[in-house]
Amino acid sequence: MTRSSYYAWREGEAARRARQAADDSLAHEITVLHLASRKTYGVPRIHAELRRLGRRVNRKRVARVMRELDIRGVTRRKYRSLTMPGKKAKPAPDLIARDFHAERPGIKLVGDIT
Repeated sequence: MTRSSYYAWREGEAARRARQAADDSLAHEITVLHLASRKTYGVPRIHAELRRLGRRVNRKRVARVMRELDIRGVTRRKYRSLTMPGKKAKPAPDLIARDFHAERPGIKLVGDIT
């Protein structure tokens, strides 16, 4: 570190302290909002709530503070039914005509994916 860099860094200490204090205040507000949402709100909703309350803050800053505090929202999974056949799918042919009785083992072999 050169001599001029050291003095520039030293002069910026007050700004770093002010930013840390502002981040601590923001972290408290985020924690309160997250707990009020029963720990379900993520970055977009927390940011929207802060804006609604009149707090002007960048979404990326909210994301960074939440990441530092290990606060995460709950993501709903999309419901997806796996048992619906395709619209153009043809039914499988019934080769044994629903007669599952065999005279001896190994004559009729059937399978089911369920």
